[in-house]
Amino acid sequence: MAEPSVPSDDPPGPTDAQRNAMGVRVLVIIGVTLVVLMVVFGRATSKGYDQFTAYQDATLKDPDNPPRWTTEALDVDGCVDASLAWIEACPGVSSWCESSLPDVMGQCLDTQYRGAYCASVGDAVRSTRFGFDECSARYDQIKGRYARRYAKKHCSLIFRVIAGYCEPTGG
Repeated sequence: MAEPSVPSDDPPGPTDAQRNAMGVRVLVIIGVTLVVLMVVFGRATSKGYDQFTAYQDATLKDPDNPPRWTTEALDVDGCVDASLAWIEACPGVSSWCESSLPDVMGQCLDTQYRGAYCASVGDAVRSTRFGFDECSARYDQIKGRYARRYAKKHCSLIFRVIAGYCEPTGG
């Protein structure tokens, strides 16, 4: 004899078709969200890059507003100050500005003969501590933990450019 079936109080679950439809909806929502985020991020990055290139053009390539080192005779410390001022005002992603900093410093150094300076620092350029004291004096005056951290990074990058410039194969 067959056992009688016991009715269940639980409502029946979604069918396989309903579960598949819900899964597709979730995937579509996630996909649309990702596309929107990519578009927003892409536009912000593009706008930042446009600002960065406009800044580069206005500060380094504009004949009506030439960089300070082309209109004044700057010593090496003056080039350091001008390069630091350039990067502090640089808009956009910091890595774009930092990757341009060696070129900016190089342009300034190239405006004059630096042989006397290079001779005065001698083999000190080969030390990893070259420029440390000069940088310390500059960034100790800066308030703010993160601003000081960036100043350290930028100043040390600039002095590495000077070291490369003063190497026997450099300027």
